[in-house]
Amino acid sequence: MLKRVFWFLLCLASTTDSIMAGIHRAPVIVQADSIKQVSRYPLKFYRVYRVNATGEAVQIPFQIDEVNEFGDYILDQGKNVNKKTSNGIFDLNDELSFMGDDVGPVGNPTKWPDDRKPNLVYELRLQYGKDKEKVGAVYIGLFFRAPPEPMSQKYVIFDLNADVIKTARFEYHFDKKNYLVVKKIDMVRPREGSEPKTIVDSSTFFMNADLKYFLTVSANHRSVNSQLEAFKVGPVRTIVRVNFVYSFLSLKFEVGMYTEVSFFSNSVILPAVIYNPIDGIRRLNDGSGFYYGFALKESPETYQFKTNMEKHGSEKNALMKLIDQTKLQSMYWASLIAEDHMIYLEMRPSKQMLKDENVPVYYTDKLKSSDMSSRNNDDISPLGKSPVNLALYFDLKKFSKGDHLMSFQLFFENKNDPDVIDSFRGLSRWRSSLKRL
Repeated sequence: MLKRVFWFLLCLASTTDSIMAGIHRAPVIVQADSIKQVSRYPLKFYRVYRVNATGEAVQIPFQIDEVNEFGDYILDQGKNVNKKTSNGIFDLNDELSFMGDDVGPVGNPTKWPDDRKPNLVYELRLQYGKDKEKVGAVYIGLFFRAPPEPMSQKYVIFDLNADVIKTARFEYHFDKKNYLVVKKIDMVRPREGSEPKTIVDSSTFFMNADLKYFLTVSANHRSVNSQLEAFKVGPVRTIVRVNFVYSFLSLKFEVGMYTEVSFFSNSVILPAVIYNPIDGIRRLNDGSGFYYGFALKESPETYQFKTNMEKHGSEKNALMKLIDQTKLQSMYWASLIAEDHMIYLEMRPSKQMLKDENVPVYYTDKLKSSDMSSRNNDDISPLGKSPVNLALYFDLKKFSKGDHLMSFQLFFENKNDPDVIDSFRGLSRWRSSLKRL
């Protein structure tokens, strides 16, 4: 049900610091339909390689995720699996993913592990715009009989019993009562033997719908029915399907959200379809809004903070609002850099949202999480009264009735490197080309 927006999507992740010969610190996700020449074969036939300095092909971890005719990932674990919709073929909107850190130089492989050359070999070349210095490649091999064992290395681990995602960069602890928010996020410290460091104590979302001529309805993550339906654990990413439904009392209105969250080794990618049953412009008063926020362990003021979003609550006259209409962005971002870690947020509104000028603004509170301990995260509270010191806020009056597709991305790095932040914003410039060797 989630429409695949980009055929070539670069989203942040990372392997280990020992593998730094890649083109960037991001995985590459490529749809089968965009590389038809190498698609249409059974999943078990595929292996992916890089070339080292001596021309030897070295196998790298990769993952193929099937997407069925309804647009859903095929997930094989959980309460509501959909394995029966799998055809076992890499085709259509299925996705091949691998780490950008694992991408090697361009070069024709001359030697293969155990002298087992694939029956077919394709070069997938990646290049940053027209920059000939920023280029690399992986080699997709097809074995029609008895392919070699795939690599056992995993970059992401999902511990369902503890409800935690573990990677070499962070540990993401689900809130067991609602999988759309987090209990906490710990940053893994590079030094061996060091305990993880908590950087986020909790998260929450809040909605306030002030209906004209009727009543005001408020809700948060404790007001909705949320369920983890199914999941898939792979070597490159873990995919978790979550949905929730909220009913407006006896109004027979239901707000629904459906998402398949992807966890990479230092990122959380959340494309979501939100169904809005209310025409905000016609049915809601000013002040109706929605936010998703975090309780950062430390005050946002301790970070080097940059963003292209407007600040929540900033007043503008009619002329400034008219000027800002020409400045709408297809991507909104914020970066927070601390002494030993970095956080990067990115949000892409749908085309309809941009048409309606429905874009996020940011909110910050100078307090750290311990200063907000008297604020209960279970309470339905607006900004300034909830335990939130960083949030993205939307004006509900600008939400038209119907489905809205938006994408949130949250990235982590357990070191201070502003150049990495800069590279995140330029990932859309990478291009790919495919040829048979």
